[in-house]
Amino acid sequence: MSEGIKSVGVSAAKTFINSVVVALVALSALAIGYRALRPTQPTGEDLAIALAKQSLQSGVEDFATIVARYMNVSDAARLDSMVQARLGELRGEIMAKGWTAKEVASDLYVVSFTWAHPTNGERGFFFEVDTKSRFARPIVPDDDLALKYGVRTQDDFQKDEALTRDFIKKKFPEGAVEYANHVLTIKGKPEGDYDPREVAQQVHQGLKGAFEHRKDQYLQVKMTKGSLVVEHAAKY
Repeated sequence: MSEGIKSVGVSAAKTFINSVVVALVALSALAIGYRALRPTQPTGEDLAIALAKQSLQSGVEDFATIVARYMNVSDAARLDSMVQARLGELRGEIMAKGWTAKEVASDLYVVSFTWAHPTNGERGFFFEVDTKSRFARPIVPDDDLALKYGVRTQDDFQKDEALTRDFIKKKFPEGAVEYANHVLTIKGKPEGDYDPREVAQQVHQGLKGAFEHRKDQYLQVKMTKGSLVVEHAAKY
């Protein structure tokens, strides 16, 4: 009798242990499956690239409008489609490096999609992205940003500046004007029946040709009349 009870007890203990082992294996499998299926938090680089692609804008001008003006595509075009279309237009061997993001300051990234072409060299799309404020803007249309991040060289910038300066000199050969880095300063006569604001706007409109060769088609006109200083700034 005692042997039978002992045998039943041992069998029950083995069954219990086996059940515990099976349960632990099942829980481990569930945990592994959960870790595999649950969404992972994006890295700062991943978020920066996503924001560049979406081109979220909280500034004055949304990215789609900028693209339409600088790259001649419709407002409805998405960035990935635009990149694919641009690459599809090229002939010969293309080495696409794809999307990359580099952190240049806390929560601030330079995002790029670049490719190399035998004829045109290295080209790409470049963005400044603030992942904290969810703000992204293209770098190339802004000379200051392009120089800051090394997308443009100082030599190329100076060549563009020289062409712009020559155009202004031909337009105003005897005018008291000074130009540097998208800022034109005009010293008007302190006396006279004229509105410096209207003059600044007219001058701005008349200098569109000085920036037709540039990506950054922006001019700020400062007009002085005695102690009065007015400004007119806009893109072409």
